[in-house]
Amino acid sequence: MLIYKTQEQEGYGKSYHWNEYWLEGGRVVKYRCHRYKLFDGRENTWEREDKEEESWDLESPLLPQWLKKYL
Repeated sequence: MLIYKTQEQEGYGKSYHWNEYWLEGGRVVKYRCHRYKLFDGRENTWEREDKEEESWDLESPLLPQWLKKYL
């Protein structure tokens, strides 16, 4: 379940990135998300990539304080 999403920020050219925080079982997972536009010869298409960056158990003292209020 998605619990928090940061605002999209522009990257280079036609690309954007943001972070998403998901509650998956008993842990919170931070994903770095990226979307970019490709030209395939006929029309432009958007591609999306998500990469897991960090994760914390719900009871972990390392879980950021600001994130706890969204749980």
